Amino acid sequence: MASKEVEYQQARPKRTGPGGAWDSFVRFLWNPQAKTCMGRTGSSWAKIVTFYLIYYGLLAGFFAGALMIFYQTLDDIEPRRAGMQSILKGNPGMGFRPMPDVESTLVKFKQGVPDNYAEYVEHIQDFLDCESYNTTDPNAVNCDIETPEEGQVCRFDPDKEAGPCTAANTFGYHEGEPCVLLKLNRIYGWEPEPFNNETINEDNDHAKAAKEALGENIHPEFIGITCEGENPGDVDNRGPAKFYPEHGFPMRYFPFLNQKGYQTPFVFVQFKRPTPGVLINIWCKAWAKNIYHHKKDKAGSIHLELLLD
Repeated sequence: MASKEVEYQQARPKRTGPGGAWDSFVRFLWNPQAKTCMGRTGSSWAKIVTFYLIYYGLLAGFFAGALMIFYQTLDDIEPRRAGMQSILKGNPGMGFRPMPDVESTLVKFKQGVPDNYAEYVEHIQDFLDCESYNTTDPNAVNCDIETPEEGQVCRFDPDKEAGPCTAANTFGYHEGEPCVLLKLNRIYGWEPEPFNNETINEDNDHAKAAKEALGENIHPEFIGITCEGENPGDVDNRGPAKFYPEHGFPMRYFPFLNQKGYQTPFVFVQFKRPTPGVLINIWCKAWAKNIYHHKKDKAGSIHLELLLD
């Protein structure tokens, strides 16, 4: 009887070091003995993928539903919170151009050096172009010759209102008489209450301050505007200032109701003959019965520094 010989194959010794780590990693990716991929069998992977598809599908559906309900509460024209319920509390802030650096309120330039003040001219012009003041939107009408119907707005004409503060005149920077554009932030439904000859004489601090600041430049159809030096030295160095339009922001551009074709009114202040080589601190304020100024947050006003080298 023939003897049976059993042939045994010696197992390959496990590697250590980097080679052993690589073998363990490969075995983790695919283990041929246990038929697993990354520690899971095919059926296990199918169950976990199905679970997460259902889970994230339901989560996405819940989020989309909540977002759809939220948008149903919003109006395309009127904000949900307006007036005293809004964050502005019915007291508009002010902005100014040029302000190419949003972190700086300094307007510094050299007279007669175009490369030095080019960014200021460009920044003002960019604002005018962005607001589309030259639009032919039929909803914006010329209120000098016609009365706007309900839903229509008055067209703001920079060529008429800006005086010498135009791009063709480099907004005065070439002559060392810089123009600064002032604007009020839009507040839906806000109606200014300008001072008139009667309310300017009321016995309260706000009316007294307005009368002192505005002097004879009081008009019942305009929101008054002033730009004064913050300190006695600034007052002396500021020089004369001219406003375009002369009396401030015209009332006919308010209230803002998100009308089609609405154009933000602005006022140019041109500083005539500011003292060269001196940093001048200027505080510009809008004046109306329902515009209040706060030194801390500059509500209803803006602060800027002017330096003519």
